Amino acid sequence: MFGAADPEQAISQLEAYHNEGRSERAEVMASALVDQLIAKKSRDDATQAILVKGLRILAAVLNSRGKHKRARVTIGLLHKHRNKLSKSTGEYDLASAAGDYHLAGFIHANAGKNGAAKRAFAKCEKLQPGHLAAALDKAEQIGKSKQLEKLYPLAGPVISRNGAFILEIEGRPAADARRIGQILGGEIQQDIESQISAIMAGEQAANARLQAAVDSLVPTHDYHTYSTN
Repeated sequence: MFGAADPEQAISQLEAYHNEGRSERAEVMASALVDQLIAKKSRDDATQAILVKGLRILAAVLNSRGKHKRARVTIGLLHKHRNKLSKSTGEYDLASAAGDYHLAGFIHANAGKNGAAKRAFAKCEKLQPGHLAAALDKAEQIGKSKQLEKLYPLAGPVISRNGAFILEIEGRPAADARRIGQILGGEIQQDIESQISAIMAGEQAANARLQAAVDSLVPTHDYHTYSTN
């Protein structure tokens, strides 16, 4: 199906189809690409990297289409081939690996395999501590909110970004603020909703953390102003 086409271009096309909701097309193309690459008896690192990306997209697409049994097989292949690539290159991308285990947790949960889901979410947190998005999915998918309760205080104020209200531990994937509020409830939910209302009313900065950082760069004294006395 792909022939001599640029593999990176094929991956970009698959990602676009997936993001646009053209999941059936993405599944067909990703399956063909993965099968084509796995059939190769020997693969260089560049080809192995394309295979890893293809498996990652395919696993996500299968999960979104409710094909959980096949998604579980695919996520297992993803772990296997990602580790093989890391061993060959000597490089291990912790953030990507954490993202894969986050996806794995979601897939296992959707398949009703809560034990496997719990282990996958735990592995994600181990690889990338402070993964608030995975903690939220863990709470929603398998009813385990302890990690979310632990991470919430580290997230700081609500942020308005691209039309969504999020909470974010710096340097980590963000999570939907309202969904966190719904899980944790009580005063936490009230505080989150209060912050969202304040942002919408212009009473709180859309990104209070960034605003505070900017304000800290503004000098409190003008050292170029001198007394004329």
